[in-house]
Amino acid sequence: MGNPIAHNLLNAGHKLFVHDMDQRATENLLNQGAIWCDFPAKVAEKSAVIFLSLPSDVEVSAVCFEPNGLFSSIQVNTFLIDLTTVSISLIPKLEASEEKYQFHYLTSPVSEGVKNAKLGQLSIFVGGKEEDYIQCLPLYKVIAKEIIYTGSHFSAIAAKLLTNLLWFINAVAIGEALVIGAKSGIDLPTLQKVIINSCGNSWVAEHDIPSIYNGDYDPSFTIQLCCKDLRLISELAANLNVPIEMGALVEQIFRRTSHIYGLNSPELSVVKYLEEITNTRFN
Repeated sequence: MGNPIAHNLLNAGHKLFVHDMDQRATENLLNQGAIWCDFPAKVAEKSAVIFLSLPSDVEVSAVCFEPNGLFSSIQVNTFLIDLTTVSISLIPKLEASEEKYQFHYLTSPVSEGVKNAKLGQLSIFVGGKEEDYIQCLPLYKVIAKEIIYTGSHFSAIAAKLLTNLLWFINAVAIGEALVIGAKSGIDLPTLQKVIINSCGNSWVAEHDIPSIYNGDYDPSFTIQLCCKDLRLISELAANLNVPIEMGALVEQIFRRTSHIYGLNSPELSVVKYLEEITNTRFN
């Protein structure tokens, strides 16, 4: 996700200093003129605005707090825009660091997938001081089509997690619907048309049915990331004392799928599992 976002920032004329655990992952950016930094601290020394796009709060914590991390050299009044979906438990620590080091922290989790990241058409949910959000709005507009200011840092993470809760529930449900439809004798193109042109339509139906039918099951997002986000959703719900029966069941289904196909298997392997146990094939 971070690579196409950085690509779009470069194309918009911004000077970029980049760091990644694997320098090879940045080769296309370096070829475009980005400047490599050996440590996150070097990025912080040179940047007025820092974007983080990482797999989880574990990596965010390491990049920010470890020796040679961002906070060892972050400059006063730097903007830190974190595009990662992090645990709500990390937010107070980041807010405390914002006050200590006098930078501007904006929680900014993204939605709409890698394809839209490449197109600069993400949706972003922004939490933090409104004046900081307004000042960074031109940068957000480079990488996103929808930028929604939610208020607090907590609210931005909550917004992202609730959308992922709906996404994962729909991913499981679409598999069940497709298998039942196929076994009812509805041919696949007609079945897709029925779902998309009905009250059963969803972003998942429009985005994911083609990748189910062609058999790649959307490798741009892994089961491991699904399980991570479902864990964060459960954490959020427990923090708010909200029971989530469907969310808990869906989490079990994704974790079962991870045991069968591996953590690096595509997100829609939950549908592949249904195909296999019912002897149904969509490709």
